[in-house]
Amino acid sequence: MTRIIFVDDEPRVLDGIRRLLYSLRNEWQMSFATSGAEALEIMANAPFDMIVTDVRMPGMDGTELLSRVRDLYPGVARIVLSGQSDRHLTLKSAVCAHQYLSKPCDAESLKVTIARAVALKSTFTDPSLQALVSGAGTLPSIPALYLELMNKLEDPDASAQDVANIIAKDPAMTAKILQLSNSAFFGLRRRISDPRDAVGYLGMDTLKALALSVKVFSQFHVTSTSRFSIDDLGKHTILTGFLARKIATAEKLSKQEVEDSFMAGLLHDIGKLVLVTAAAQKYEEAMKFAETNHVSEHEAEQKIFGTTHSEIGTYLLWLWGLPDIVVEAVAYHHTPCACPAQRIGPLTAVHAANALAYEGDEAATDKPVSGLDLEYLDRLGVSDRVPAWRALIEQATREQRAA
Repeated sequence: MTRIIFVDDEPRVLDGIRRLLYSLRNEWQMSFATSGAEALEIMANAPFDMIVTDVRMPGMDGTELLSRVRDLYPGVARIVLSGQSDRHLTLKSAVCAHQYLSKPCDAESLKVTIARAVALKSTFTDPSLQALVSGAGTLPSIPALYLELMNKLEDPDASAQDVANIIAKDPAMTAKILQLSNSAFFGLRRRISDPRDAVGYLGMDTLKALALSVKVFSQFHVTSTSRFSIDDLGKHTILTGFLARKIATAEKLSKQEVEDSFMAGLLHDIGKLVLVTAAAQKYEEAMKFAETNHVSEHEAEQKIFGTTHSEIGTYLLWLWGLPDIVVEAVAYHHTPCACPAQRIGPLTAVHAANALAYEGDEAATDKPVSGLDLEYLDRLGVSDRVPAWRALIEQATREQRAA
């Protein structure tokens, strides 16, 4: 049974949550605490799957509580349930919280958010991998872009567009900004798929607070022996995002699906950052295994970790509350035939864009595209569209270079 602890210094709020979730008492074992100290004491005596906490509490506030839970119990999903007046504290929790809900929260939103996280943990059962993903506070950014962003944010003449252009080049910054801008805390009623739009929506004051005070971004530290290149990853994800958007447009997908294709393309390899951050030596071993045995990195990850960057990225983005259709595209971008939903959509665009992006200039030739699942494309009746998609690579590459 899933174990959840709710923390709020207002007993009436906890009573309200009890009433809201009473019908689920046989599915979820729920505990309640009126302080951070009490919550930690309860959690020390029994394993929990999730914590839902307010941030504005006397003594130990919710941000400190979540930080301690992350360090002590990294596999626990962490959700903030707080009021808009707590904006400063909630911004501070951006490093340690997975999702945000605003008070007052209706019963359905609370149930759906918790149920979604519960379902995710039930499908991703390895405790060590749960801890690896859940424990990730910040993901590392490309060093040159990180320094450029810090300098730009301290420049009084810098514009939101200047900052947006930097963030859009970096997969870690993009992931975090999209997580925050799409969270319930900011109250936006439409989905944001482009990091540039997210920067415009959040505003410079919020970005400065997140980057300079909260330190929601971190710099990737390069080792001379590493086979992993964060710069190459950044270039590939940008190209994949641009190309996925062009393919989705060419296939006349809806406007929302076109933008979701772009988002999923930007984020499809985010799991690599989790792996290389949390287990650098083991990831190096996987890359060496791929070289030595002439297999794909995807296959090598499965051999060394027992999972892949696709699955790790899926868990992270789902935990962060990103849209299901985006998470689906990230989950199956290497194995689209395994996706239960067999339809033309963002997954199709991202799968094709990822394979074509790796081909680079050669993708414009008649050479077979490595990594492209022709069985999947045949099943959807779009295998004859590959030449048209190949013709888009040059435009996408120009956009990537200009970005």
